[in-house]
Amino acid sequence: MPDFQKTLSTVRNFLVFSGGSVVGAIIDYVVTLGAHALLDMPPSLALSLSMVISASVVFLYHDRITFRTSGAGWLKRYVKFMMLAAIVLALRVVILELLIAATLPVFIAVAVAIVVVSVANFAASSMLVFMKGRQ
Repeated sequence: MPDFQKTLSTVRNFLVFSGGSVVGAIIDYVVTLGAHALLDMPPSLALSLSMVISASVVFLYHDRITFRTSGAGWLKRYVKFMMLAAIVLALRVVILELLIAATLPVFIAVAVAIVVVSVANFAASSMLVFMKGRQ
């Protein structure tokens, strides 16, 4: 029965994590497309800007809601999360640039780049950022 409980807990965390990911994805998508359209910013640079904003918001969501680790050690978790966000950004930019080079419209390429990396981001965040600090 403990394996079932662990699996159930992991599924629950993934679903709650997905809620935070949706918030981050909305911020990423809106800010990226807005900066690209309104400021004529290249899509990769616009995605970088959006991720600085969304990563901080999503960290707070995960720290307090998904993994309930808020409190001691938050700065260390935040730094780890932002380092992971930089890796996630790099993956997203590579995917975004490949899709744009394949002539996909920017609005579709941005959406695909955001979604594709989400599962890997959950796994990495769970194992590398939040699990040891969990209360």
